[in-house]
Amino acid sequence: MFTTVGNRDTMHLGMCLRVLILSALTVPIRAAQPAPETFTLTVPDGPISTLSGSSVSLLCQVSPLFNVEPLEVRWYHSSNSHSPALLYKDHKIQEAPVDPRYRGRVSLTGGMERGNVSLTLERVTLEDRGEYVCQVTSKQWYEKASVFLTVNVTGSEPVLSVAEARGGGDQVNVTCSSEGWSPQPKLTWRNKEGTEIRNEQEVLKTSDPQGLVSVSSWLLYASSYSNWLACTFSLSEEAKREGRILPHIYTAPTAVPGVYKEAFIVTLILSLVIICALFSVILCKRRGSMWSSSQKSRNHSDQAELEQRAAETENLIEGAENTGQTPTEQRAAGKEFNKEEAKNLIKCNVH
Repeated sequence: MFTTVGNRDTMHLGMCLRVLILSALTVPIRAAQPAPETFTLTVPDGPISTLSGSSVSLLCQVSPLFNVEPLEVRWYHSSNSHSPALLYKDHKIQEAPVDPRYRGRVSLTGGMERGNVSLTLERVTLEDRGEYVCQVTSKQWYEKASVFLTVNVTGSEPVLSVAEARGGGDQVNVTCSSEGWSPQPKLTWRNKEGTEIRNEQEVLKTSDPQGLVSVSSWLLYASSYSNWLACTFSLSEEAKREGRILPHIYTAPTAVPGVYKEAFIVTLILSLVIICALFSVILCKRRGSMWSSSQKSRNHSDQAELEQRAAETENLIEGAENTGQTPTEQRAAGKEFNKEEAKNLIKCNVH
């Protein structure tokens, strides 16, 4: 009997809780207050930082809280007040007049019914940095406030090098440089144990036309085979670059000792002598080859001429034998024949 009553009480309690939860969920949210005659804007005290290529929200809130949907909201860069980055008017975002640089990259995402008119800017570039003005206007009142945006650009990987120090000894000059930062990064030197090195060091910074900063630093450090140095450029924990180097690896000896210097000179002279000898041998071989070719060509020509003369002599002898004349008489007869043939040709031409 008691058990049944207890179960019924439990069931009633569960039903009551369900009803209360459903009631809480179905009760309409209290309507926002109408726009007061005056209001103020609340924005961050300091600048808002973001990385290049990311998205960022520029916070702006009306106070007291009320629904700002019927009002006009204007966001613009301080350098161009006539072309706003975003213009909300007549319950919608206007397409014009707006700065074309921000088209498709800005929106109001704070919840205007709750008095939040924060601007969200996507795909941030270095040109987006600077002062932005949030302006809210009603029929009776308007208010504006400024938000500062800084765009962090992570620079290149550090380049480290080592050179001999002027004074010589066991110290070297270590240089570290990186470029393409915005704003100027913090530079830190650390040893193998992670301890920051704060001895004398020089820092040089330069800026390009876009405002990106290049930083170089150098310091004197004891030469070592195992104790590396770390050079770090940082804007934050998320935006930093680090490079390391073993100072001794890149050092060069100050001078060559006397013995090694003499050996180097002797080796150099011997190398030059060997090169000259090889060149002379190659030149002599080339000249001998050319003379041999010329001599062969000349012998061949003489032999051909002798063969031709022998053939002519043999023909004359054969002709003399056939006619019964000596070679001398045959040549004379040939000349007479040629004379008679020339006379006949002249007569034909005259007639």
